[in-house]
Amino acid sequence: MKTILVPTDFSDTADKARDYAVQLAQELDAQIILLNTYHIPYSGASAGTLVNLDKVALEESEKSMSNQIEYLNLNYSNISFKTLCVPGLLVDSVKKIGKNKEVDLIVMGTNGASGVVEDYLGSNTSHLIGSINTPIIVVPSKVTNNFPKRIVVANDLEESGEESLFDTLKEIAIKTESTVDFLFIVNEENQADKKIKRLNAAQFDEEFDTSYHPFHFKENENVEEGILEYIEGKNFDLLVLTSHQRGFWEGLFHKSVSKSLVKHATLPIMVLPD
Repeated sequence: MKTILVPTDFSDTADKARDYAVQLAQELDAQIILLNTYHIPYSGASAGTLVNLDKVALEESEKSMSNQIEYLNLNYSNISFKTLCVPGLLVDSVKKIGKNKEVDLIVMGTNGASGVVEDYLGSNTSHLIGSINTPIIVVPSKVTNNFPKRIVVANDLEESGEESLFDTLKEIAIKTESTVDFLFIVNEENQADKKIKRLNAAQFDEEFDTSYHPFHFKENENVEEGILEYIEGKNFDLLVLTSHQRGFWEGLFHKSVSKSLVKHATLPIMVLPD
C-alpha cells in the first residue's frame, strides 16, 4: 500500500479518522493525502466579488490545512503527508482521485447514527460506495481504539468472488498482526455447504495466508440483523463488508437500529469494492 486518502472538514470527527489513518500508515509504510473541499458561497454579486470569495475560501482552507500539517509533522515526523485544497463537492473530488488510481485506501469519519457531520461525511461515504474501486474505512467519532487487532469480515453469500476482494484487507491484517474471522449469514443449511465448497475450490485458505481465520455461519433471513447479533459483545474492532451490501451500510447510519454497534457507534467499518 502506497497512499491513504483522508478527507477532512477539520472537525473533531475528521481528526479521529485522520489519527486512525496515521496509525495504519505507520504500519503499512504509506503516505497520507489530506483532502479538503470547500464551497464558494453564491452572493448574487458581480464576477469580481465571486473571484474574491473564491480567494477567501481557498485561503481559509489552506490556513486550516497548514495547522493540520504543523501538528502532524510535529507528532509523526516519520510519515509523509501531502495536502489538497480544492473547490467543489467532496464526492466529486474523491471519485476523480479514485478513478485516477492515485490512492489505495480512503479513511473517512462519521458521527454514526446522528449529528450534523453525519450529513456531511456519512452521506458522502454512502454515495461513494459502489462508485469507486477503492477500499474505504469509515471511523466513527466515538471509536475507542485506533488500531485493528480483531477483524470480522461479514458476507451475505452473494456470488461476489470473495477470493479476489481481499488484497487490501490481507495487507492490513498481516502488517498489523490482526486476527481475521469470516462471518456468513445464511437462511438455510445447504447455503453454508455451497459456500465452503466455493472457498475450497478457490483455495481461499492458501491464498488468504494470514493469521488463523475461522469461518462462522449464522442463520438469519435478515443479513443486517444477523451481522449485528453476531458481533455484539465479541470485541471486534473492524467490520469488513463488500460494496454490494449497500443496504446494510445505509441501515447502520441512516435509521435507528437497537443494537450496540449503532447505539454506541464505536466500530470502524471497511467497505471493499465489489
